[in-house]
Amino acid sequence: MLYTRHATVTSTAEVVILTVPAGFVAHVSYLLVANNGGSTNACTLYFDDGTDELHLLDAKNIGSNDREEFSSGIFVMQSGEQIKAQTGSSGDVEFAVTLDLLEAPSTLVNFS
Repeated sequence: MLYTRHATVTSTAEVVILTVPAGFVAHVSYLLVANNGGSTNACTLYFDDGTDELHLLDAKNIGSNDREEFSSGIFVMQSGEQIKAQTGSSGDVEFAVTLDLLEAPSTLVNFS
């Protein structure tokens, strides 16, 4: 089933937009960052597996009333992994993620 999680960030505090629940995997197909504030803001959006981070945006300046969208491809997240967001200054920035949440398979292939 498809879900969309959303957070409006108005301070510089790190915000967890999504934590994949135990027993599930998430197929992330769409991410949106929309700066609705009156000035440019440095926006950060990343995946965190507890050890490593994958930054889609790393303090990228997004202008007032501008947006960044990610819709090509799918990111697969495992149980406990998170999507986090942060801004460089107070404002009004919306972060959204659309995902398909599926039951985790009984065995997981380890590619390491």
